[in-house]
Amino acid sequence: MTIQSRLLAVDFYNCKGEKCGDEETLRIKVSEVLTEINLPPLQIVSDVRENGHISLMALLPDGHLALHVHPDLRHVSLDIYLCMEDAVLEPIAADLRRAFQPDKTKSTHLRRGDFRAPAEIRPKTTTRVAPIRRIKSTGAKVIRILARRTRR
Repeated sequence: MTIQSRLLAVDFYNCKGEKCGDEETLRIKVSEVLTEINLPPLQIVSDVRENGHISLMALLPDGHLALHVHPDLRHVSLDIYLCMEDAVLEPIAADLRRAFQPDKTKSTHLRRGDFRAPAEIRPKTTTRVAPIRRIKSTGAKVIRILARRTRR
């Protein structure tokens, strides 16, 4: 049986603070991104909580996009669900990744309506680290190694 739909869940970590605090800017950006790839939203609904958490839901002709922004944590959760067998979801996530400029991105791809054996139905997870984060992490490791050598 063929796959009926696809889901992409993305976590953006350590986003640039100014990129994820304004509800209206998020609505405009999501609408632009979806329109660029010929998936104009039918409706966009959003809400801002007292703690600053922004929830945004875009209803699409064959699916939806959900965005949860936690400005205090500099974290954004993105879920894109399309009821198309050949849906390409990565361009949407890539455009939003450029908008939020995270240090780290974790993506999980799921195929919904997949009737193969359970062992064959595993989500595909990928992690992407921004170059500057990679440099900082490598520098910290080098410092720890040098510190251990000087103690001996």
